[in-house]
Amino acid sequence: MHGRTILMSALVGLALPAAAQPLDPLLEGFDDACNYTEAFGGLLQSSYAFARKEGSVAIPKGYEAAFGQPAVTKEEDYLHITLPVIDGTWRDVPVKEIEVYITELESGFSSHTVVFEISGLKQAEAAFKARGAAAQKKLTKQDDSGFGWQTGFAVRDGVPRYECDLST
Repeated sequence: MHGRTILMSALVGLALPAAAQPLDPLLEGFDDACNYTEAFGGLLQSSYAFARKEGSVAIPKGYEAAFGQPAVTKEEDYLHITLPVIDGTWRDVPVKEIEVYITELESGFSSHTVVFEISGLKQAEAAFKARGAAAQKKLTKQDDSGFGWQTGFAVRDGVPRYECDLST
């Protein structure tokens, strides 16, 4: 009888879906005027090196299972880097990928976006629309150089996203 209990417990455990990994500690501050954690900044910097064929993507410790294989495509003058998220959330909204745009040569152009699953559109809007508007006001005040930095929640082609464009 004891063996059946163990077997049933194991089978029930297999039937339960694994909880999505919260990306909140990694993305902390990103929706507050584009403040980056050290770990997220390092991930982005390593993605630049990867895209320019100068290094590899360094996934922060503890997030190795959250990310899939990165991809780079050239789009006109830009490199489009995609860091797919296997099963992660930010503020309980399912994340599809992190998207980065840079130029091939270092130029100060960089745009970073958390792309949410389309199925999470309403949830993303509720979680990020007001935060994005407040963050844009804060970011504008911080932009002493007048570069026109942009941040906030947007829906492009039906896809919800939270963006930080800090191009100089």
